[in-house]
Amino acid sequence: MQYPGYNSGKTNLAEGQSFPFKICKHLQLQDGEWYYILQDVNGFKHFLPSEFYRDYSLSIGDEIICRIDKINCTGRIFLEPKHPFYQEGENYLFSIAKPSDCDNTQVIYVHDMYRNCIQVPIYEKLKPELFETNEIWCHVKTIRKGTPILELHRTNC
Repeated sequence: MQYPGYNSGKTNLAEGQSFPFKICKHLQLQDGEWYYILQDVNGFKHFLPSEFYRDYSLSIGDEIICRIDKINCTGRIFLEPKHPFYQEGENYLFSIAKPSDCDNTQVIYVHDMYRNCIQVPIYEKLKPELFETNEIWCHVKTIRKGTPILELHRTNC
């Protein structure tokens, strides 16, 4: 989807594309939550909830690259800043936090580089030696709200 309000701008923003945004302010709104105010290439401003990106070391005046995650029916644009470490489509070694069995779907919990616990679904039997090394290879499918969405890499099965 494209935002019709941007047709008169220099650049037409569309879902899935990435653009530079400048961090203009960091402020608390009436809902009690903190937001970054980002300015796009056309000079329009957007809100970015700061709670999801506290580990990103964002500062006022920084220029960051954000993907247009979604444009809803009212024209609100949802942004996903580029992760400082993980890239979508790449594989990384994660430390295992704990194995689990949840609703007949086996899952494993891993820690990302910021020690956040991330759930990874398991659809195949894992090699037993993975639990000896306490590390597992995962593929970053996408990143949402600062958290990598992971799937197991084939080398683990």
